[in-house]
Amino acid sequence: MTRHEYALLDVFSDKKFGGNQLAVFRDGRGVPESAMQSIAKELNLPETVFVLPPANDGDHYLRIFTPARELPFAGHPTVGAGFYLAKGKDATLRLEERVGTLQVTVRAGFTEMEQPLPHFAPGPNRAKIASALSLLESDIDPSLPIEIGSSGNEFIFVPVHGIDMVRKAAPRGLTDAAFIFTRETLAPSSTVHGRMYAGWQGVAEDPATGSACGPLGAYLVRHGLADGKRIVVEQGYEMGRPSLLYVRVGGDRDKITSLHVGGHAVMTGGGWIEL
Repeated sequence: MTRHEYALLDVFSDKKFGGNQLAVFRDGRGVPESAMQSIAKELNLPETVFVLPPANDGDHYLRIFTPARELPFAGHPTVGAGFYLAKGKDATLRLEERVGTLQVTVRAGFTEMEQPLPHFAPGPNRAKIASALSLLESDIDPSLPIEIGSSGNEFIFVPVHGIDMVRKAAPRGLTDAAFIFTRETLAPSSTVHGRMYAGWQGVAEDPATGSACGPLGAYLVRHGLADGKRIVVEQGYEMGRPSLLYVRVGGDRDKITSLHVGGHAVMTGGGWIEL
């Protein structure tokens, strides 16, 4: 039997038991590839990361798993792994994922990652997505489009009128990932309040979704709702795991030139798996 140790972190929170849970296997070299998905399912956290030697020009290669499948890219595992690998020091890391090599910076405990430039496509019609989220069509803000955005993972962005609509949203036959958001916020310093459902993830709801908040920030810039210098996304409050994600978008509404998502992370513990 071989013991493989992992660390537990809460990501996109500066307090324990908030944010999004993550397991990081610092040395994934001894973990058989065939066991990685089973381990992620056993831990049953939103994501589990295995840190491996770089394949190209990066410092490390990350393999990221939900309880149900491997992802080409994910936000809170990238931020959480970067924070953990920095060992409490300021650092600049190049982390390889299936979408490419991403730069992650850690400064005074705040970790920020770059994301691939997003692309967008028209989303489903309002009646269809409202039904899939247990909403009324009138709950959806008619002044904004429903769009599919992606920086590696696709999300349907669904703008609603207020926090009450965000709170009542619940998946009903939803097969795609949907991020429901409103410009009404709990904190005056926040830009939007949202929640995310994705049946393919293997968990009912995600408390902090970095891979969604990047393209969400770009969506806000593209539609004139933010200048991109500092976008704050509230998420996870309906789950009792409050999370804050900070987004920077370069360029303007006609052309997005860069995308960054950051936040805090805290260590919560650790454990081991025997194989």
